[in-house]
Amino acid sequence: MLCIISFPMAFAESTNVGKVYWTQEIVSQNSFADIVIEDDDMNKKEYPNFADKLTIHVWSDSSPDGFDVVAVENGIYTGIFRASVYISDTDSAGVKLYSKNGDVLYAKYVDTTVSGSPMDIVSASVVKIPGQDMTQYLDKIDPQFLQKQNKIPGWIKNNAGWWADGTISESEFIQGIQFLIKDGIIVIPPTAVSAEKSQSVPVWVKNNAGWWADGTISDDQFLKGVQFLIGRGIISIGNTSTQSSDSSFAECNSIISSYDRLNCEREEKRKLDEIQYNNLSDKFQAGPAAFYYPGIGNLGNEFTASQSGQTMLRLRLMVENTGSENLSMMCSKPSICNYDIWNGEKAFKSSTNDFVSGKLNIKPGKSYVFNMMFGPNIGYGGTTFEYDSSKEYFFRVSEPWGSLMIPLNLSLK
Repeated sequence: MLCIISFPMAFAESTNVGKVYWTQEIVSQNSFADIVIEDDDMNKKEYPNFADKLTIHVWSDSSPDGFDVVAVENGIYTGIFRASVYISDTDSAGVKLYSKNGDVLYAKYVDTTVSGSPMDIVSASVVKIPGQDMTQYLDKIDPQFLQKQNKIPGWIKNNAGWWADGTISESEFIQGIQFLIKDGIIVIPPTAVSAEKSQSVPVWVKNNAGWWADGTISDDQFLKGVQFLIGRGIISIGNTSTQSSDSSFAECNSIISSYDRLNCEREEKRKLDEIQYNNLSDKFQAGPAAFYYPGIGNLGNEFTASQSGQTMLRLRLMVENTGSENLSMMCSKPSICNYDIWNGEKAFKSSTNDFVSGKLNIKPGKSYVFNMMFGPNIGYGGTTFEYDSSKEYFFRVSEPWGSLMIPLNLSLK
């Protein structure tokens, strides 16, 4: 299925201009920040079964020299690359970028595949000042540096155009779109599945694909056609019996109280997370907790190395409380944490995580998606993450209510 998505694109001559952006316009001190590069021209296929890599340069007002970081493609055929830096209030070293509150952060990607001379593409973000409205700081940044994420990566238009002109078949197009939705590359709003199923794609949907490929209609109009295919069961994205519907979010939007509306939207988002993790993950049970790990390259799980050789492991797992009592997960700081990485000889502590006040509390029957990053040692009894290709690495759970080791299957290519 993957080759279906890419085969003409791998050798296509293109002058598409790439795009770089920080995933957040406002970044907090002492936390990791992500930069994304979208450029289908850099989908080189140097390693046919692995993701490609490229280098970008990052700096801040307080660290004008900055340094280079490696961005890794988030799949084999996506043309979408991601890099992470740690915004530090102490010093710059490895992937740590020293910045003061209110500093502007910059990321530069040099697109060498455009016609003519290489093009410098810059994106900016700002470091949050606690307790202050950051609007005035954002207003000072050149608007061209505040680039936004596309709803759909531009290279996917190739597939739509090939289907419209008969280069690939209907089934190949459907399989490709289905894969892209499951892998999170195309984000589709929650869609209810009708009891009235269809076996074929209506002509208007194929026409839409062709018009979208040549720029006649917008992303939103194309996505409506994809939603129609999901609603009629032509595209399957998993267990639709538990999917949230558009009406669920519409009900949230009708709630006047901001607090209640936010809680409603969070619950709908939680249900969608459950669907994704159930479809893509291996399940591991530890006492009353079920952990879902989708593997590196899926749902935000990433393993990369910086120019200096520092390995960075980002884990994004879902945990479900399958018991009858509240579940408490504990991690107050790197040295006092019931979760680490184990390679059979050494334990590695996290650089940062989602735990609030040292704990995550989950009610019976509920689930929670949590993030942990392993990389440089940022203090508090932490460790620097090290990778040895001869060893096997596990995410280790050591709670009073249960223990577990999840194989991570790490590999740097």
